[in-house]
Amino acid sequence: MVPDTSSSDEPRANRRWIGLAIAGAGILTASLVFFLQTGPRVPAFGWVSVVGPPPPVNLDSFTETSTGVAVLSGVTEEGVKLWWSDDASAWTPQTLEESPTQLARAGNRLVAYRVLFGQILEPRGEWVAVDGVPFPEEMRTRRASGRPSLLGTDDWLLQMSLFGNLWWSGDGAAFALALADPNWGPGVEQPFTSNCSPPSRSSPDIPPVVIGDMGLLALVSSNPTEPFGVWPVCEPLVWTSQDGRAWGATAAGVGGEGAYVYDLAVREDTFLAVGGEGIGDPVIWSSEDGVTWDVVDFDFGEVDVFSIDGGGIGWAILGRDTATSAAVGWTSADGRCWEPIPPIAGGTDVVVTDEHVIVVDRQDYPTMWRGEPTGSTGICR
Repeated sequence: MVPDTSSSDEPRANRRWIGLAIAGAGILTASLVFFLQTGPRVPAFGWVSVVGPPPPVNLDSFTETSTGVAVLSGVTEEGVKLWWSDDASAWTPQTLEESPTQLARAGNRLVAYRVLFGQILEPRGEWVAVDGVPFPEEMRTRRASGRPSLLGTDDWLLQMSLFGNLWWSGDGAAFALALADPNWGPGVEQPFTSNCSPPSRSSPDIPPVVIGDMGLLALVSSNPTEPFGVWPVCEPLVWTSQDGRAWGATAAGVGGEGAYVYDLAVREDTFLAVGGEGIGDPVIWSSEDGVTWDVVDFDFGEVDVFSIDGGGIGWAILGRDTATSAAVGWTSADGRCWEPIPPIAGGTDVVVTDEHVIVVDRQDYPTMWRGEPTGSTGICR
């Protein structure tokens, strides 16, 4: 008689099927993880070609506004024009007085200026000049980095000289000296003495300074004999101010020995600084308080990064391929996951607004490229 084993075999069969199901789920999970890590990624930004204002255009003045972007023309028969746009595709011109060479955003306002005089422009359907701004005689507007020497809010303006002095104004009509002969550098006439080896060094310049929710933050050299007016800043220390009038050095530094910073940006409650530790060795540092700085864990390859901008929709970094000198760049919605800007849209100047990333290549101008969010942040590798 064959014994009845159905009651004892069923649990074994069920366990076998359960084991197979678990193994299959594991294989599926591993395959999904492998695909997410190595498969196609949805870019955080999609790109379309747009056309900038007709030449001549002063791309050193290219900046974001409260509603979009703006740029100054070169000198024309009608004078210097302010071109502005919400989306970099339809541009409106306005002729300005005094032939300004630089634009700076100050809250919802713009300041158009050159050397010793500027105009405060307010958005009233178009940009209306409401006040003249006389600058101290020590001012110069040309900088190696392209950063404006003026920044501010709707309530005050801060003007920076190449020798480290700072002037503050609450109304733009008069400036008071806020910081004189600071020990963050003696001036552009001194020799380079730091241990940095960046891809290039030049002067004159002013330090990277940004306005965040916690106040102002500046990065200046920790070496007292390092010239103030040099781009980039080598082995930087953090200086802070609540309102631009009283400044102090902190014990915080960005990077270690030999590190250098080309540019600094702030978005919401995060600071990002771009630079490196040698040619072809880029580094991005991140901080939420300006005191503790961490390296962003992302492989940018053998490139040199020179500029960064942050705005309502995210971040953008521009640089050069170390071997070929081709323009390269990345965008990010969160500062952690980065997507390469397509080579066709690579450029030398970038502005991030509340809705777009606008990239300009000076060699291909008036062609510009506009990045628009796709709704995906991509997968961090």
